[in-house]
Amino acid sequence: MDAVSAGLLALAHKVAGSVMLLFGVVLFPLPIPFGLILIALGLAFLAPYVAPARAVIRALRSRAPLLDRAMAKYAHRCPSVVRTAIERTAPIL
Repeated sequence: MDAVSAGLLALAHKVAGSVMLLFGVVLFPLPIPFGLILIALGLAFLAPYVAPARAVIRALRSRAPLLDRAMAKYAHRCPSVVRTAIERTAPIL
């Protein structure tokens, strides 16, 4: 992938993640957990590019060791972008 398309992909991830995170915060008070789902997806999109998003995911993974082990177990099956995000957000022991 050349530098221009990689930059456009990064920009698209940042915009999509920010929009999902914003809508997730707005929809959070609803009784159906759409807000939580959008917040999780937004953080996942932002994690490879934004350090505070990585810190939030790292803190959540350290509080949920079962989820952390499952993510580490299946990381090799994921696309490279997702695999990199999983590796970068691994809890610091």
